[in-house]
Amino acid sequence: KGEFDKALELHEKALRIKLATLGEQHPSIANSYKYLGSINMKKRNFREALQMYKKHLQVRLASIRTPPKRV
Repeated sequence: KGEFDKALELHEKALRIKLATLGEQHPSIANSYKYLGSINMKKRNFREALQMYKKHLQVRLASIRTPPKRV
């Protein structure tokens, strides 16, 4: 496995954990989608990167309207 594949795997795992603990509208979730988008860009998976960036924007905009959940 390449370094980007490993990074993608770890960030996806982190996202699952964050979603389970923080909910979908937390700013940290938006950051995870942004990181996944960046990794996919590096891997030249442009469609997947675009999907991740769109999710980042959706969550970021929603988190502005919704106060973050405290852990």
